[in-house]
Parts: sequence; C-alpha cells; structure tokens
Amino acid sequence: MHRTTLCVATAGLLAITAMPATAQGFQGVMQFVSYEKDSGAPDTLTQMTKGSKIRIEGMGMRGGAMIMDGSTRMILMPEQKQYMLMPVISGKADRVAEEKRNGVAVRTGKMETVAGIPCEVWHYTGKDDDGKPDTGDACLAKGAGFMVNRLAGDNMAQYFSEGGAAFGEALASGMGIMKVVSNGKVELIAIRAQASSLPDAMFAAPPDYKPLDLSKMGGMHKP
Repeated sequence: MHRTTLCVATAGLLAITAMPATAQGFQGVMQFVSYEKDSGAPDTLTQMTKGSKIRIEGMGMRGGAMIMDGSTRMILMPEQKQYMLMPVISGKADRVAEEKRNGVAVRTGKMETVAGIPCEVWHYTGKDDDGKPDTGDACLAKGAGFMVNRLAGDNMAQYFSEGGAAFGEALASGMGIMKVVSNGKVELIAIRAQASSLPDAMFAAPPDYKPLDLSKMGGMHKP
C-alpha cells in the first residue's frame, strides 16, 4: 500500500499499555511500527489524539511534530523554534479519479484485536507507486488507529489509496488504520494504546516559537 514515510520516533516515548477505544473515539496515545518495503527495517511513530486534533511525532521530523485537525496542518520545528501552519488543500476531484484507478477494497466480515482495540478486516487489491500489483488486508477501527482522514483532509488519494472509493469513504467517516498487511508482509501495525486525557498545550505551538513566513517558500501564502 502507498505509505507515508515513517521514521523512528524520538527517545523518551510515553510509557503506554493496551486500552480499548471508547464509544466517542479513542483519546490518548497510540504507538505504531511500520516496516520498510525493501529492507524490512522497523520505524515507529507516536500519535496523540484529543477531540478533533491529533499530534504525530516521528516521520523523520527530528524531534518535531505535526498537529492536525482536519482543516489545518501545523509543523513544529524545534531546532529553529518555528512553526509552519498550512490549510489542508481540498483534492476531492483528484481523490475520486485516483481511487477509481488504483483498486477496490471489500469488507471480509472478519474482526481482529490489535493493541487491545477491535478492528474490522478489509481485503484490497490495487497497484503500488511503481504500478506493480498490490494486494493485502487492512484492519480499520471506528475512532481509533492511524487517522489518515485528519492527516489528509478529503484528499485521500495520496494516502493508502489502493483500497479505492469504499475504503476512502470508511477512512473519511472516522475510521483509523490499526494494521496493514501488503503482499503478505506487515507494513503498519499499532503496538500499544493508552487512553488518557492530554493537555491542550500538546496541540499548539510552544509560546516561544515564531511562525514561518510561507510567502517566501515557493509561492505559498500565510494562512
């Protein structure tokens, strides 16, 4: 499956244990491991969730973080003590075209429990970034898991797109990815979850950070 680059999270991750998601959706900290397609090397990321906001650490951000709420994306850059705030760009038309091209996914009727959270198994067929056949299974949980919908807004085409329209609609409805098995190999899996109440400060730029002037970056504009 098409995957976002997932790199080793910073040292000192929160100690976390398996906890079930609530009816309102999982609130707290989840840790994921992804495996490099060619080498099989493991990487980790940490996702923190509070209400409509998520914070992701890892993904090659060198101690930084990405904070999203479905309409904006904030990148924290600790080395520069700066942050970059961008709107999530709508790509609905491109998403529909991409989903039709890439493949289909269907519910299998099977359930699994991953990191203590029940999830529904979907089977998908499609193509990877190189146009090669890609088939596998993805386990989705309502309100828990890797929340691609908030990461991508409505532009699902660039994330985990092999599942096609039905899979994209499931993610857009608030389901998250707990596990992905691509061509027989685990590609992404949630390994721990801790339900907890997180401080609001985790989802905002530190007070000593300055905004980055996006008007100086490739024609981008300030939000």
